[in-house]
Amino acid sequence: MTRKITLTATLAATLTGLAGCASSSDEMLAQQNTRICVDEDGDRIDDDYCENRRSGFGTFAFLYLRKGSPIPYYYDNVRDPKYSKFVSRSPLPGAIRAPAASAMSRSSAVSRGGLGSSSRSFGRGGS
Repeated sequence: MTRKITLTATLAATLTGLAGCASSSDEMLAQQNTRICVDEDGDRIDDDYCENRRSGFGTFAFLYLRKGSPIPYYYDNVRDPKYSKFVSRSPLPGAIRAPAASAMSRSSAVSRGGLGSSSRSFGRGGS
């Protein structure tokens, strides 16, 4: 029994350490002037919406990021102070499409239960 508890404690400590690894330094920086597509709320979305100008699905526009600026993940809002100081509505010289590697969204933590959480079980309980 002691071995099982030790392994669980070690795993928990490792996962806690990994959770602290993510930081703003993990964000991709624009290597040159870059364009991104945003919706009417200022959330970054796929460039296809701006390029195809799909009618009836909302308002989309290209915004431009200066070289060296952080590239927002999909659904990050460009009005956030960490992005807003780099954003331009006017086209910037030589602006390119955002790199394919930046075409991702952040994921939020998902709770799967654990110490201090309540859980439910399906099926027949025993006793």
